[in-house]
Amino acid sequence: MRKYIIALLIMVIVFDGLNNLREVTDLAIVKAIGIDMTEDGQYKTTAIVIDTSNKEAQNEGIIYESIGESVHDSARKIVNESPKKLYLAQMETLVLSEDIAKNNFEDTLGFFIRDNEGSNAFYLFVANGCAAGDLVKSINEEQINIKSLLNTSAKYRGNCNLNSLNDILKDKMKPGIDVTINSATIDNENIKISDMAYFKGWSMKGYLTDQESILYNLLCNNLSNTILVAGQSDDRIGAEIISSKTSMSLDKKNNNKINFNIKIKANISETGSNVRILNSEQIEDAQNSLEERVKADVNDFLLKIKNEYDSDIIGFGNLMYRKKDDLYKEENYLSQIETDVNVEVDIQNQGGVTK
Repeated sequence: MRKYIIALLIMVIVFDGLNNLREVTDLAIVKAIGIDMTEDGQYKTTAIVIDTSNKEAQNEGIIYESIGESVHDSARKIVNESPKKLYLAQMETLVLSEDIAKNNFEDTLGFFIRDNEGSNAFYLFVANGCAAGDLVKSINEEQINIKSLLNTSAKYRGNCNLNSLNDILKDKMKPGIDVTINSATIDNENIKISDMAYFKGWSMKGYLTDQESILYNLLCNNLSNTILVAGQSDDRIGAEIISSKTSMSLDKKNNNKINFNIKIKANISETGSNVRILNSEQIEDAQNSLEERVKADVNDFLLKIKNEYDSDIIGFGNLMYRKKDDLYKEENYLSQIETDVNVEVDIQNQGGVTK
């Protein structure tokens, strides 16, 4: 009897799941969505829907646009043109306009967070200097795999990262930390990964520079590879960072002071005509030059974060929260923090050049 009851329960679970089963051909599978704000305060949704009827054109999609009083209203109105309801579970990319990121970021994300079909594993972008809808249309017209473009920039340039919306929300929920989001732009009709946008609370405040985006990823352990240059012209040393590790800790004697310890492994990729790297002493000189360059750049960046950007994207406050230091609760705690930066560069290969 017990076996029959178990079998019956299994059948109920299986067939109940089939009630919600939908064929792929019955869904408007969304690849990317762009959200803009109209002049009269309404939301404009631009969506790429995968054309399941055209198996040969896997990267091509159908563009739909609609305007509504909310994100949900705007997205739902697409059914006026599309015979199918939008299905977001496989969405790869969400693009928000600068206006949305600055003024309606939390409200706009609310729809995607609450949507029970979505996974929040998609990549989030700010449209830098262009409309979100135009960027989405360019993704479709150029048949760009923006995930691959982002992955390549993160892997070889380090000016962006591979954080999904889930990753961003996890950081957003931590006390004493502000978030950054990747941005993209249209440059001469080509889509380009651009500078990272930084936030204060739920509001975008501006963009890091290209170099600052790399330094941010270095400090947050998101950097896998980039190019580093110390010196100029005939005295320059060019190196490829192949790995890095940054640790951040409260000073044992001064709780207002945060120590950074940065360890970098690099290969020499080029040198100026005045530079020779043929023995251990010259290797050490090269390491010192690279260390000084990184230390100077990081110190300048940290000062800018504290005094100009006023955005805790590095997570000073979160470190204090975890160490039970209450300074992060003060409104102007960033300006009160002192920093000390130590950099160690280990040259793994001097470029294959021997005497």
